[in-house]
Amino acid sequence: MPSISYNRTNSQQPQSITIQGYIVRPGLHILTYEQLKLLREQTQHHSQLEHLVSQGVIKLTG
Repeated sequence: MPSISYNRTNSQQPQSITIQGYIVRPGLHILTYEQLKLLREQTQHHSQLEHLVSQGVIKLTG
């Protein structure tokens, strides 16, 4: 099942990130394929999100 998890490892990282009306925050799980696809696309245009994904803070699976 597609999901996103946001593991906040230190206080430097944002409490939440808003992407096209979705709030990505620690422990959030997005369960629909469309939402996951949206986040994958947004990762390319959102430098903060891209950084968190590359650091392994946000994991996109599915």
